[in-house]
Amino acid sequence: MIYMENKKILIIEDEVSIEDILSYKLKKEGYNIKYCTTGTKGLEEIKTFMPNLVLLDLMLPDRSGF
Repeated sequence: MIYMENKKILIIEDEVSIEDILSYKLKKEGYNIKYCTTGTKGLEEIKTFMPNLVLLDLMLPDRSGF
């Protein structure tokens, strides 16, 4: 595993079961995970959480992931 001091990932996904699968494995690997269910909340979290990576659902309830 490559060492990164701030291993932060933001998951923007409206299906809880998919988020559970993703976050379970990533937390096990030592990543700091935050989770949002809407694109609007995800954009807010990007500004405050400042993730290294965003895993984004393309079909969100409030806006397109594209």
